[in-house]
Amino acid sequence: MSVLPSPAEPALDVATGLERMMGDRAMYLRVVARFRADYAGAVAHLRAALAAADLALAQRLAHTIKGAAAMIEARPLRALAQELEHGLRAGAPADHALATRMDTELARVIAQVDALLASAAVPEAGGSGTLDDREMAQLCTLLDLGDSGAQEFVARKRVGLCARLGEARMAELEQAVAAFDFERALATLPAVHPSQPRS
Repeated sequence: MSVLPSPAEPALDVATGLERMMGDRAMYLRVVARFRADYAGAVAHLRAALAAADLALAQRLAHTIKGAAAMIEARPLRALAQELEHGLRAGAPADHALATRMDTELARVIAQVDALLASAAVPEAGGSGTLDDREMAQLCTLLDLGDSGAQEFVARKRVGLCARLGEARMAELEQAVAAFDFERALATLPAVHPSQPRS
């Protein structure tokens, strides 16, 4: 019989996740942001496969979710995905209750990822959290060059970006940046004409 994750157990083991990234917090944030962009709807797809009795597809999706959860140290989600994958591989009938628990656990993971990304965007000491045209132009340049530093910039300046772009466009920007689709990310930004000359 499977064991339910403890409600007190964090969805993510951030400390171990950082160790996996050799202490590189910016890289870990990029990885969890990418997970959010790629897997927020993954369990819904898995449940649809189960409902359609496509057990081979459901097994592949469970395997993929298991690997992605392991990468970010989402241990309870990984355990549930592994349990479902093993059951399907052994020829067990579709376990819809287990898939529902995965859905609930994935929601916990996404909530903790969002909290991590928000905390990374806390303004630096002395900062107001606002984003001026010069900084917007800097982000545009990073995206235009395809510089992966754009991901860290977006995470660090999330508060100011969200204030300028609004929640919907901010979500689109974060998804595009996490997927390394810098051209689409650039298209979410307004045209900026910085008042300060470049150095």
